[in-house]
Amino acid sequence: MGGRARPVVFRSRREIEAHATELVDNEGGRHFITLAAELLAALRLWAQRQYRSDQAVRELLEAVDPIRLREIAAELQAASDADATAAATAITGMAELPSGHLLAIASYAARAL
Repeated sequence: MGGRARPVVFRSRREIEAHATELVDNEGGRHFITLAAELLAALRLWAQRQYRSDQAVRELLEAVDPIRLREIAAELQAASDADATAAATAITGMAELPSGHLLAIASYAARAL
């Protein structure tokens, strides 16, 4: 994600790691944590711009709807700034993952909320 968004990704990663300690010790788990942090940060940016709370983010993560994720990515892309574009790219990438991977990533992200 963009330069200003990096601290949000790091914060999200720390929050997820605190609640998913079983994943921290293996490479595959760390990869899922990284993806979950990117998704969480991107959705938080969208929520902030929509004047919504983390509850809205939680609901999106629990629903795990790739179509809705693509819609959110399009909304962010329309903002045309670096952070929103990076968030849109991250969300679009997640929406393209196999459903099992997306479900796992979303569940790890939701642990931080």
